[in-house]
Amino acid sequence: MEIKNIPITSLNPAEYNPRILTDEQKDNIKKSISTFGFVNPLVVNNNPNRNNILIGGHQRLKVAHEMGYTEVPVVYLNLTEEQERCLLYTSPSPRDAHESRMPSSA
Repeated sequence: MEIKNIPITSLNPAEYNPRILTDEQKDNIKKSISTFGFVNPLVVNNNPNRNNILIGGHQRLKVAHEMGYTEVPVVYLNLTEEQERCLLYTSPSPRDAHESRMPSSA
């Protein structure tokens, strides 16, 4: 799988993404990106009918934009809209796995 850096402005967040951030979660993502950068690339659909629809990483994209990033790392998948929705709804959120919780000493 190839990782590419692309302009934030070329991404289109999925209009059906149900996830939202609390202030604490947002702060944890900011701390993580500041400390480690983007460990996990965003997941983007490059299907011609769904070109550059963001599938995974909506919250990281929002935070990166607020932090002044102009480019983010992505991996591309070629999925139908049905497959795209299935992946979005069945993929665990890092918050669900407590991966975005940063120790207070970080």
